Amino acid sequence: MSNEAHVAASGPAHSGAHDEHPPTTIREYVMIGLVLTVVTAVELWASYNAHILGGTLVPVLLVLSAFKFAVVVAMFMHLRFEHGLLTRLFAFGLVLGAGIIITLSAIFWNDGTDVVGGGKTSVTEPAAAPAAPAPGTTPAR
Repeated sequence: MSNEAHVAASGPAHSGAHDEHPPTTIREYVMIGLVLTVVTAVELWASYNAHILGGTLVPVLLVLSAFKFAVVVAMFMHLRFEHGLLTRLFAFGLVLGAGIIITLSAIFWNDGTDVVGGGKTSVTEPAAAPAAPAPGTTPAR
């Protein structure tokens, strides 16, 4: 196929596909970036001030993360202009991922074998190893 025929065959049909939705302007990208920056700053503040939020820290962080996920998918991946099936697929992935994180957190939150986290353990500490003999001495038999 010649170059002119290729351009003629793909030119109008191909360029029409990009005109389906209005382009996102630089101003919109900057605003999205600012919103994501503010939400990230709130997440950092919340994580460093966990004593203020108490038991609501994890739900607050999950909601903020879900919000950031939705903004990135809708705006940067242009999901708002796509077919509804794609929106449902991303929403399903978000709900499934959040469900797994919440379930695993609930399972391991009060794990009794967590020595580092201060949980009570039923495993006894191993006996101390015998002291090594001083250099130049013969061990007793």
